[in-house]
Amino acid sequence: MNRIALVVLLAAPALSGTALADGCRVTGTVYDADGRPLRSAVLRLVDLETRQAAFSAADAKADFSFDALAPADIGRYRIDVLSVPTTVTGSRIPTRSILGTTPTFACGSGQLARQDVRVQVD
Repeated sequence: MNRIALVVLLAAPALSGTALADGCRVTGTVYDADGRPLRSAVLRLVDLETRQAAFSAADAKADFSFDALAPADIGRYRIDVLSVPTTVTGSRIPTRSILGTTPTFACGSGQLARQDVRVQVD
């Protein structure tokens, strides 16, 4: 009985790693309105079917990634570039604005999607 429990315990990380490897991975670069890499940006990936969101930050090269998204047949996603938090007058709740967004894209199990995003100027 103890051997079975030990085998299950040791196999669990391997099984979960396999499940994560089957998920979708999204990478890209974020740019400012002039086309220059935008470092330290905050990005939000939105699953348009479930409305769930994941967050990432751009690195020193303005690259970002969302790893091991839940495996699905095909997910429909969008990436938003978010502003720094600001507090609305009369409120203590910090809010963010969407500065730029990608077109809707699909990504399924085991796929890699490359989506660059640019801040938009109105």
